[in-house]
Amino acid sequence: MARINTSNWGEFEIGTLFEVSRPATRSQAKYEDGGIPFVASGNYNNGVVKYCKPLGDEILDKKDCISVSPLDGSAFYQPYDFLGRGGAGSAILLLRNENMKEMNGLFISSVLRAALTKFSYNDQINSHSILTQTIKLPVTCDGSPDWDCMEQYMQQIFEESKASLENLGQADSEPTRVDTEDWGNFVIGDLFPAIIKPPVYHTREVTEDDNGIPYVVRTKFDNGIKCRVIKTEDMDPSPAGVITFGAENATFFYQEEEFVSGRDIYYIDVRGINRFACLFLTACLQPVAQKYSYNYGMFPDLVKQDIIKLPVTSEGAPDWNYMENYMKQEFQTAERHLEVLQ
Repeated sequence: MARINTSNWGEFEIGTLFEVSRPATRSQAKYEDGGIPFVASGNYNNGVVKYCKPLGDEILDKKDCISVSPLDGSAFYQPYDFLGRGGAGSAILLLRNENMKEMNGLFISSVLRAALTKFSYNDQINSHSILTQTIKLPVTCDGSPDWDCMEQYMQQIFEESKASLENLGQADSEPTRVDTEDWGNFVIGDLFPAIIKPPVYHTREVTEDDNGIPYVVRTKFDNGIKCRVIKTEDMDPSPAGVITFGAENATFFYQEEEFVSGRDIYYIDVRGINRFACLFLTACLQPVAQKYSYNYGMFPDLVKQDIIKLPVTSEGAPDWNYMENYMKQEFQTAERHLEVLQ
């Protein structure tokens, strides 16, 4: 997909473009299962953490708005009436504009998400600080946001995506399922006794630079990389060729470059294992994260006790060669699919 030319876009303060509010005080724990989305400060699944039954005559938050997580700036267009997480703590923010509809709402959500990635758990955005943040949008000849342009662009993206999915289905209509029946169980701490807590570098201590080294934080996106930062003489970077994870928003990522990281990031020292085998291993580690949450963090002493399933050799050891060759084959298949899409 071609890169968007934003040179002629206009800059707008969020506070002048949107009405910013918070939902009523709510906690998802008080709700029974039902059919209404409960939107909280998550950074996936459109912010929906469960589907609930409203309490009595409770008034729902109206659709056609954008929810923003104060934790990391994740922004989602909400197409249905919902129950928003309100009250003290990590209450979401709601952005409204009378011109907002589904397609331009999806467009602006992407713009907001990119603009607000500088915020984090230790530097949360709130209903006051968000007002002065700026975003760039397409404009009309009089300098107003071009809502029609945004809508038409997203409609085109949807049509292109639909065509791409159809092509992808033709390229591989019967994907194979991995048979794990004969795999072995391994205690993570036995395989990888070295799970390291690297030096912590807070956002205020690093300087963003596109040509710098990765700055890894507790996010599920972009391999855990928030941005790239200048490597200084005082830094003690973590090594390349390790697998990182965060205590909260737990996702495992293989890091191909040396990096620095924020709070509550750890890495499993898997140096010496082939890159492709490590990518396979990362996928096998991910199910471990499902039982952990924000209130029950994934810390090294707990991870070492967890069990993962891996392919095994005839001697019962992890079959690293199999994992390497499997991932190489997957990469080749993905390249063929991309050629079809192009």
